[in-house]
Parts: sequence; structure tokens; C-alpha cells
Amino acid sequence: MNGSLRPGASSWRQAATMVLAAGWARPGPAASSPPPPPAEGFRLLLLQRSESQGFLPGAHVFPGGVLDKADHSADWLRLFAPHHGPPRFGLGPPLSRPASFPGLPDPADEDGAALPNDVASRICAIREAFEEAGVLLLRPRDALPTAAEAARALAPPPGLDAWRDRVRRDPRHFLSLCAHLDCTPDIWALHDWGGWLTPFTRSGGRRFNTAFFLCCLQEPPPVYPDLTEVVSCQHHTTHLGACSLLLPGTTGGDELYLEDSDFVENVMSTEKKTEEIMKEGKTFHRMVLHSRHVYSVHVTVQSKHKHVYPKTYVVSQSHL
Repeated sequence: MNGSLRPGASSWRQAATMVLAAGWARPGPAASSPPPPPAEGFRLLLLQRSESQGFLPGAHVFPGGVLDKADHSADWLRLFAPHHGPPRFGLGPPLSRPASFPGLPDPADEDGAALPNDVASRICAIREAFEEAGVLLLRPRDALPTAAEAARALAPPPGLDAWRDRVRRDPRHFLSLCAHLDCTPDIWALHDWGGWLTPFTRSGGRRFNTAFFLCCLQEPPPVYPDLTEVVSCQHHTTHLGACSLLLPGTTGGDELYLEDSDFVENVMSTEKKTEEIMKEGKTFHRMVLHSRHVYSVHVTVQSKHKHVYPKTYVVSQSHL
């Protein structure tokens, strides 16, 4: 992860994460091949962070990281031309977004930036997937995206480790890689899912305002952990019904959550036990952190779009 887009302006850092869902690769004609998986089966890519990382050591996460100024660079304009350009770069009409939460830095476009924030965030997520997992979500410059076409990852370039080292040291080299391959980041394969705000743990701690994107591929791409930030990976099996919770447009709320900027930057203190607090409301959309390895999820919000939400459950250290 490189320097934040607005160093020193806020304790919050803009970030982007990709939820990479893929169908099952169909087996070959060999007699020993196992039977094909169900048609509704999907797999989600999870990366295990190194224990030496200061943020979420050892955790299984989706690919992602902090926005860098290079993700907003005007140099991208030449690569997207002549087929795509400002203001929307072929992404379609902008989604209606809620107002910023009180106290957070405005997630609107960086002043004077050549690329809008939703384009730069997609570039960031694609760049981080390459850095951490060697997954290259690029599209040839002359291949225009179509609505019915499923995305594919490109084969890793020759000298994968050398390219990743360059990009990790200076994110501007990701543009150099794309130009070298005559490709653009496949920003059209990434769809808005939602956002995540890092909970307050201590004063001065790192906080992330993260945009989440969903990317669906025809089949799982080859994954090459960088063995620096990421030490291993796994494809978590899910099904179409469960995967629907990842679709963009999910809405929710929590009647006990106060939209007050003071609570964003400070600890909300109470003498009440969690069980007592939970009895005070009926509409919940929250994760309760009991310790570093123990948490519970409570979701009672009724979906407006028939999405499947997680059931209330408790995860202990023995299950991680």
C-alpha cells in the first residue's frame, strides 16, 4: 500500500477493494474428470495477509489497497483514448449516492484530478489485485466492452515479479505496464457494491473509507501471491443465492446508529452490556467486535431488491 491521496489532510484514507467472483472452469473430456459443479456455483477469491502486516495481520481479505495519486493521473487519458474519455469513460450514468457521513472527508473527485473518483478507485482496485495476487484485469484498447460479455483476466506478463516490484515501489509503473501491453484497466468489469468505514479502535489509528466493487469472471484466474503482503490464497465456494448479497444496490440502516461526526472520530462509551443495547431496537445492520478474533453479525434489514443478507451468527477464533 502506498501513500494516501491526501496525505496529512485527515486520518481517513481513501481505498478500494475488489470482490472477485468466478464461475467454475469446466472439466476436460478425460474419463477421470470429476462431475461438473452445479451451474449456480461461484467462487470468491480470498487472500491471506502476512502476519508481519500492521493492518489485519493474518486475515483473509479481498484484494485492495489505498488510492494513490497515480490512479488519478492525466496520463491515463492517452491510454483510454480514443474510445473512452471524460466524464464517464463509458461507465454509463452515475449512480445516485447518499451524502457523505458527517465528519468524513468528501469522497467527491479530487480537485483538478483528470479522472473522476469512481474511475480512479477502479484503477486502484485492479492495480492492487495485480500487486497482491498477480491477477491482471486488463482489456485490449481496441476491444470495446459489451453488456453481455463476461470479463476475463489476462495471462500474467513475462517478468511478473519484476513488474510487480516496480508497481509496488511506484504505482505509476502500472500505467507503464498497461501501455506496454496496449491495454487499459477493465474498469467496466467492476460494479459498485458498497462501502466500508474502519471502526474506531484508538486515537490516531489508521482509518479507511473503502469503496467495494464486484467483478464477475467466467472462470477463476491463476493467482500468484506476492509472498510479501499476501502469503496464500483460497477460492471460497458460494452459491447464487448467497452471492446476491454482493450485488450493487443493497440498502440498509441501523436505528441505533447515530449519524454524528463526533462518534466517527471517538469512542461511543456506555455502561450497558451489548445484550441490553440490542434489546433497544429491532432494525440492525452491524458487526459487533468482541475481540480481535471474535465478532458477531446482526442484520435484520428487509431487502428492497430480494438480496440475501448474512444471518446473525458468531465467529470465534476456532473458526478463523
